[in-house]
Amino acid sequence: MGGSTIRVRHVVTSTVPTSAYSVQAADALRTAKRKIAGIDKEIDKVLDLILASGNTTAFKRYETKIGELEHDKALLTETLTKQTHPKGSFEGKLEPALMFLANPFKIWATGSVHLRRLVLKLAFADRIRYCRNEGARTTELAFPFRALEGFSKGDLRCGAGEGTRTPTP
Repeated sequence: MGGSTIRVRHVVTSTVPTSAYSVQAADALRTAKRKIAGIDKEIDKVLDLILASGNTTAFKRYETKIGELEHDKALLTETLTKQTHPKGSFEGKLEPALMFLANPFKIWATGSVHLRRLVLKLAFADRIRYCRNEGARTTELAFPFRALEGFSKGDLRCGAGEGTRTPTP
């Protein structure tokens, strides 16, 4: 059991980039800065049009356009300042999840009602149904356990199943 836990942990941590949060945050930051720069350029163009135009009705239209652009710029700047960085490392968040998947009974055995409810919520997709005459009914497992079920059965196959391949002459 312990060997398979290490293998699953190695597969998961080697396929998921550890800096996924930082890459996504940096991409969002670059995009927002690019949009702000585009808004600044558009404001400059509108100001040039105001200076070139001598029409008072055009001034009012340009002023409303500049007001809208300044509002958009303020919203983008606010989202940049409020952007939060995840606390803790990816490995620090992944390790408890993998330990739970490896052996949920350890958490169940603590006896705490809150932890037992948490195990039930994480292990089953729906609430456990109870019939007064027949007792607890079988419920569907949550996705992580259904995905890992194939590993425990040794039911792993490569390629197509029987009968799907074309016969060779």
